Formats: sequence, structure tokens, C-alpha cells
Amino acid sequence: MDKYYSYENFDIDVNGSMFPLIIWGLYIGIVCGALGSILFRVYSGKIVKALLSQAASDENTAKTLAELKLDNNFLIRYYLKDDSVLRRSVLVCGDSHKPVNTGKFRRFWYEKFLRTSIPEKIDFSSAKFYIPEENRIVAELRFQAEDHPVRNFIFAAAGLFAVAVFAAYAVPELLLMLDNFIGTVKPESKYW
Repeated sequence: MDKYYSYENFDIDVNGSMFPLIIWGLYIGIVCGALGSILFRVYSGKIVKALLSQAASDENTAKTLAELKLDNNFLIRYYLKDDSVLRRSVLVCGDSHKPVNTGKFRRFWYEKFLRTSIPEKIDFSSAKFYIPEENRIVAELRFQAEDHPVRNFIFAAAGLFAVAVFAAYAVPELLLMLDNFIGTVKPESKYW
């Protein structure tokens, strides 16, 4: 920025190095959020598609991740944790939980602070997953497989980059125009 901005009605400094840092920090945060969202859609779509193609609709037809050929992926196991959104549609059957080795802090956090029992982790080597028939349509619509995730991410990052560049140059000017407008509308009073 070559121009120096000074505002009468605002206490905002857009001349220093903090303003562009805020703009680009927001850009990086939103791009990381978009990447996380696209990864979730890709991997949750894989899980739902694999379960539906194998007709895993009840406890008798439930499949393990090894049977679905999805057992070597960290993100798939992460998205199938007990407290994930995907688990509202994808259920686990049988005795698939194993006790967790807990440290003192974790035990204190759950037992003393939250006053609940320590949750057990899913044993992904033996856990069988299925999508009940009443959740099938919701799962198909909500967790559709992403068609072109790389292309979508590139378009999102490029569009957000354009918005960040525009904001870095336009926001100071817009604030200057708003400051001038407030200066012309404000009554001439020493008590105002």
C-alpha cells in the first residue's frame, strides 16, 4: 500500500503490517477449512459407498474395514470415531470397543472434571459397520462422494485468493468512504 489512511471516526490502523497479516491469516484459515471439508466429503463418501455396495444394512451383513478394503487409512478410522457426524448414519455392531490406556490427566478430565466414565475406543480390526435401511437415504444424500475434489479445492483456493487480494486493497478505501460519510452526516455539536 502506497497510500496512508487516517480515519477520524474509527480507531483502525490499516497502514501497518497487521492488517495484511489479518487478511492473509483469514485466507489461510478458510482455505484449510475448505481442505478439511473436501477431505471429509471424499472419505465419508468412500465409506458410505463401500457399505452400500456391499449391502451392509443390518448386524448380520455388517462388514469390517478390512472386508471393505478401507482398513489402511487413518482418515477413515478418524471419521468413524464414536463422536463423529458420520456415525449418526453408520452404526457399529458387536463387542468392538476396547479399553483405553489412560494417563492421569485423561482420567482426571473425564472422571473428576466431566464426571463421566472414560470412553472406550473402537477396535477397528474387529468392528463391523453397517448402514440401517432407515438411514440409507440420508447417508446417500448427505455423504455423496466428491466427483472432482482437487479441481474443487483449486477453484475454492483461487476464488478465496481473489477475495483476499480485493479485501487487502478495497477495505481501507471502503472504510475511508464510510468515515467521510459519517463526517458529513454528523451534526456540528460540541456535545456529540
